[in-house]
Amino acid sequence: MKYLYILFAAVLAVACQQVSKENVYYIRGEAQGTTYGITYIAHQPVEKTAVDSILRVIDLSMSTYIDNSLISKINKGERLPIDPHFEKVISASFDIYWQSKGAFDPSIGQLINAWGFGKKENHTPPTQKQIDSLLALTGMDKVHINDTPKGIFIRKDNPNIQLNFNAIAQGYTSDVIADYFLSKQITNFIVEVGGELVIHGRNTLKGKSWTIGIDNPLQKPDEDREIVATVELTDCGLATSGNYRKLWTDSLTGQKYVHTINPKTGRPQPSNLLSATVVAPSAMLADGYATTLMALGGVEPAKAFLKAHKELRAVLLYSDEAHKGQIQKYVTENFKVEFEE
Repeated sequence: MKYLYILFAAVLAVACQQVSKENVYYIRGEAQGTTYGITYIAHQPVEKTAVDSILRVIDLSMSTYIDNSLISKINKGERLPIDPHFEKVISASFDIYWQSKGAFDPSIGQLINAWGFGKKENHTPPTQKQIDSLLALTGMDKVHINDTPKGIFIRKDNPNIQLNFNAIAQGYTSDVIADYFLSKQITNFIVEVGGELVIHGRNTLKGKSWTIGIDNPLQKPDEDREIVATVELTDCGLATSGNYRKLWTDSLTGQKYVHTINPKTGRPQPSNLLSATVVAPSAMLADGYATTLMALGGVEPAKAFLKAHKELRAVLLYSDEAHKGQIQKYVTENFKVEFEE
C-alpha cells in the first residue's frame, strides 16, 4: 500500500511539472519605420520570428518605404491585384473617408511627400502653385475598387494619385498580430505597433485589467515619455494621434509644420487639439478615427464628430486662450479615465 502511494505521488508530481505555470513574456523590435512591443501571458514563449514574418508580409503589402511593395507599385501606376490585407485597410479607409466628409483621406500621398513626411525628408515648404496641383491628385472619390474574375484591383482617375495608409495601417498590423496570438490560444496580451494597441483579456498575474497610459502632448519630441492619464481596458483597440512628435521647423522662418495634413487645403493642419485618443473594436478603426479627429481642425469639430459616433470612446487633450500652457480635456461619457494630479 505504501509503495502504491509513493508511485501515485511520483506520477502526480510529473504531471504537475508538465503543466507549466503562466509567465509574462515580452517581444520587442522595429518595423514600419517605428518600434513594436508585445506583452503577453502564456505557458511558454512565442518565437519572435513568427511576429517578424507577419510584419514583413504587411510591409510588402502597404509600406510606402519599400520600393517593391504592393502599394508602391500601385502608386507607380502598375495594375496589380490587391491582397486581403490591402483590401481590408482600403475598405475601412473608404468608410472613414465618407463618414468624416473627406477629413480622413489616404489619397494624400503626394502631399505627404511634398511636406517632407514621406520616404524622403524634405524640409522646404511647397509653393501654393505646387499645393494646388497636388490637390487635384487628392480625394478618395477619385479612387475605386474593381472586383474582377482575375482579382480585386485599384483604379485611379489619375495614375499620379498616390495612396498612403500610414494613418491606419499600423493599427491594422496590431490587429493581425493579435489574431495570431489568439490562434495560439493566448488570450491575455497587449500588442503595440507604433503606439497603436490591441488590448485583450486581463493581466491575470496581477488579477486586474490592463492599464494603458496616455502621453503628455506638450512634451518635446526628445523628452522621456510622461503620462497624464491612465485607462483600464480589455478586448479593444486603442490609438492616439497627435502632432507633438512628428513635426519639423523651417530653418529660415522658424515656422513649425505638423504631420497632420488637411486634404482640403493641402497644408499641415494647425489646431488647438493636441492629441486624440480613441478606443474602438479594433486598432485599425481606433487608428483611423484618431487621425480623423486631428484632421478636423480643432476640438469643437472633433467633439461634434464624437457626438455623432457614440460607439467610440475618446479623450481629447487641447489648449485654449483662457488656460495657456495648461492641458484641457474632453472625455466622452462612455469612457472612464484617471488623470494624473
